[in-house]
Amino acid sequence: MMNKNLGSLYKPVQYLGAKTRTLDAIISECHRLYKKESYVVDLFSGSSLVSQALYLNKMPVIANDVMRFCSDMSACLLNIAKTNDSQSLLKEAIKGVSTCQIDSEFFEPFKEYIDNEERLIRTKDLHGLKNLYSQLPIMSNETIEPSRQVKYIREHIGKEAFNGAPLITNYYSGSYFGIMQSIRLDAIRCYIEKNFIENGDFWVHTALLTALYSTLSTIVHSAGKHFAQPICITDIDKNKITNIRLFENRSYDVDLLFVGFLKEILAKTGKQKTLQPCVSSCNNVQDKCFANLLEDKNISVIYADPPYTAQQYSRFYHVPEVVRFYKYPQLQQHRGHITQGLYPDGKFKSDFCSKTKAKDAFRTIFELVKKIQCSFVLSYSESKKDATGNERMVTRNDILSIAEKYLPNYKSKQLRFDFDYRQLNSSAKIVHDKEDKEFLIIFEKK
Repeated sequence: MMNKNLGSLYKPVQYLGAKTRTLDAIISECHRLYKKESYVVDLFSGSSLVSQALYLNKMPVIANDVMRFCSDMSACLLNIAKTNDSQSLLKEAIKGVSTCQIDSEFFEPFKEYIDNEERLIRTKDLHGLKNLYSQLPIMSNETIEPSRQVKYIREHIGKEAFNGAPLITNYYSGSYFGIMQSIRLDAIRCYIEKNFIENGDFWVHTALLTALYSTLSTIVHSAGKHFAQPICITDIDKNKITNIRLFENRSYDVDLLFVGFLKEILAKTGKQKTLQPCVSSCNNVQDKCFANLLEDKNISVIYADPPYTAQQYSRFYHVPEVVRFYKYPQLQQHRGHITQGLYPDGKFKSDFCSKTKAKDAFRTIFELVKKIQCSFVLSYSESKKDATGNERMVTRNDILSIAEKYLPNYKSKQLRFDFDYRQLNSSAKIVHDKEDKEFLIIFEKK
């Protein structure tokens, strides 16, 4: 089977472990096992690339992810709840982007910092920029007297920020994003919510949010364009690659990017259709409520690409998740100080990333497949040097042993792909001679 229209895929964010290179094989196997008028379930939908590809190949999808920003991206790009008026409403929303502002009361304390930041970026003054950011009156700056906005936030932890001090500016400016960039991100996030309250169009809401996530991913100053930690400014060598990228990242115009992404979303979602509407859910696959969601659905295939290492995805993508809910988070502390990554307390921790819990987590998936009586396609990446690479919480043999118990009558096969799989370690820990290999394991219901 040749995959159709894959050039129409929209890549909303830089996402770790995205299945770009194995996508053809995944779609081909799912299509071979797919039965008409049924669903394919994408258990860990992430950036939605697999779900989009299934959808483009006329397979209705139930896309699920435990992170809400991921379920937003799937809802947008699978045209969920899109009405005849949605596209015109989104075009109208685009017109209002340039005029949206945060309250002048909240903007004024940052005005001088913004003016100085613009000059320092223009002149590429690393030392000046580092010094400016160290003086910012924001949540993470523990060396200065808390500002009026910081005091307000501390009194409203866990509350929505739509009518209060700008969240992104007071948490992430000067680290993940520039100051002016943060102000505009806050203004746009508030505009998105106001637009949803006024027109109530779910698809437009998810489209606006998806474009915002794309903007965050493009301008963020961090390794790999994820959000595990911002890159610290080293003001010694302006030609250092991270410093060159700092000025590139800080020079992005948030409004232009955001509107550009909205237009791309409009272009790539305009004519897509399947015989039945897709579904986007935000659930832990181990929860009973997720199994209940699937009970009344006709499902022929489940596809899964769970995390396999101790690296929690909630650590890499906490910023878009916080921006999505737009509630002031309590920042995590280590030894009495706020962490460099500015992580929120209470991040979701997946059992698939735990050495002691991963096997039971996989048993849950196989129980689900057995209960639904469908075929199962599983992506797996194998590390040959577990001690020094990203150790897998379960081995391929572990998975095959679990499958034998739950799916004894299924026909199974494995596809191996001959390319290296990206490691998530710091550069000091990367094993250059290791051979992480990607597999597709197929369990076909006879």
